[in-house]
Amino acid sequence: MIPEIKTMLAAGAIASVSFIPVVALADTAADEDAILKIWSTYTEARVAGDAETWLSLWDEEGVRLPPGAQAVDFATFAPGTAERFAKPPASMEIKSEEIVVTDDWAFSRGNFTVNEALEGKFLTIFRRQDDGSWRIYRDAFNFNSE
Repeated sequence: MIPEIKTMLAAGAIASVSFIPVVALADTAADEDAILKIWSTYTEARVAGDAETWLSLWDEEGVRLPPGAQAVDFATFAPGTAERFAKPPASMEIKSEEIVVTDDWAFSRGNFTVNEALEGKFLTIFRRQDDGSWRIYRDAFNFNSE
């Protein structure tokens, strides 16, 4: 009887341990998909000149780190966004080469192309919101040429 209980306990322990990574991988995959969806919405909003949708992708404590300029926080860049979006690019593509998720933080690294001519790279940090969604927290980017 005792060996049977030990076998059942061991089987239960193995089953519970092997289940944990599957759950973690499933959550990570969902988080990665959510971040890819942000990039899709980002490009659609940018090309459409939709400042409201683009701003909704940002954490209220977000900071942009543009090339050759000072960092700009959300409270500073948000008010002038509609005017800057008045002449949107004809096309924009973002290719995320890497997404890493750790608890309530994630980063995405990749490349972008604007108007099929201007190319650059980015490193963006995302923060999970209280509702479980992701928003852009820090966004650093630069161009491959001037």
